[in-house]
Amino acid sequence: MNNNELLVQTARELAARLSNAEIDRASFRAQAIELQNENDRLKKQINDLQDELGKQKQAKEDQSEVAPKTVTDDQTANTSETEQDPQANK
Repeated sequence: MNNNELLVQTARELAARLSNAEIDRASFRAQAIELQNENDRLKKQINDLQDELGKQKQAKEDQSEVAPKTVTDDQTANTSETEQDPQANK
């Protein structure tokens, strides 16, 4: 094989490698774009969930401010009924 043929063969191999590298680069770029979109979608989902959690906490706080827990008459009546009279056992 003379120098000219060797040069042509080397040029073809380099062109094939370059073509494969360009294909790989395009594939990696497409994957990166897809992953970035997925990342953005997940960030939005996290923000939406945090907003929803904040709204639920606020609603719970508002509800506790509006109707504070108090002992009702029924609850006090139940506790007095369960207490035993100390002289009943005599």
